[in-house]
Amino acid sequence: MILIISNKWDVTVDFVVLELQKRKHSYVRLNTEDLVSNRVLINAPDISITFENERHRIDLVRDVGAVWNRRPGFPFDEISKTDRPSQGVQLFITDQWRMLRYGLTAAADIAWVNPPDAELRAESKVHQLVLARKLGFAVPETLFTNDPDAIRAFASRRDGRVIAKAMYTPLIEEEDQDRFIFTSKLEMPCAKDDASIALCPFIVQERITPKTDYRVTVIGDVVIAARIESNSGRSVDLDWRTQKDGLSFVECKLPPRIAALCNSYVKASGLFFGAIDLVERDDTFFFLEINPNGEWGWLQKPMGLPIAERLCDLLVSLDRRNPNER
Repeated sequence: MILIISNKWDVTVDFVVLELQKRKHSYVRLNTEDLVSNRVLINAPDISITFENERHRIDLVRDVGAVWNRRPGFPFDEISKTDRPSQGVQLFITDQWRMLRYGLTAAADIAWVNPPDAELRAESKVHQLVLARKLGFAVPETLFTNDPDAIRAFASRRDGRVIAKAMYTPLIEEEDQDRFIFTSKLEMPCAKDDASIALCPFIVQERITPKTDYRVTVIGDVVIAARIESNSGRSVDLDWRTQKDGLSFVECKLPPRIAALCNSYVKASGLFFGAIDLVERDDTFFFLEINPNGEWGWLQKPMGLPIAERLCDLLVSLDRRNPNER
């Protein structure tokens, strides 16, 4: 059996669920909003793990061979704000469930796509660039800092041709509306900006232009690449995520060396899945970043890239390796 850990609003999971149903392969979807209505029992050190609710009883050790750790949400997401406990209690309860999810990895012989500890480590943009260079990728010159003087010096050496982006999930959650912080041109900061810059570190990077963007999805040994093209014929200026209208995502073949590097990078990170962003300028491919759990539904439909099919291939093959499978 394949266990899918996600949330109710993750429509990308539906692509995989439909494919598993087509193959008649057993699975259970566990939405993290429903965790508080589940009964969970873990015995240690002789490990046994069971989840039980009105619909399912899952013996993780006996029944499950692979876990798709897709996009866990939070226990109170489905509960109105007026009916939730205090912020402190919410944080406490959320942390307990998060630690329990990590504890599930103590069950041996179960493959995780991706292992939570490897996925967390792979989120570090510093580690990403160091590993990419070590493996042989070209990497843009990059500064991680909250030092305004260092930023001014970095930008000055590059005639102001630099960009800024977040070190972690670029989402600011507000009461009334969430905001995303996308890659942007960095104007030379002046003294009045220094206090704001000093609040937290961010990424300052040389701007590569003109360029061609690529989204590369690695699934096990499979590399699926999409070239991002502007319908106007011009190079995408900065972050293609800010201008999806007027863009085409065209499945393509990467040069064999670059495809092999993408595959090696995911394996070296301890992952089975990763969404890699590359840019190409003058036949040189630069590694920008990897999202260990990157979104891909918009490539599956309407673009027709067979990501769900290849992900099911991987999950089913891992599930069938489970020596405890009945």
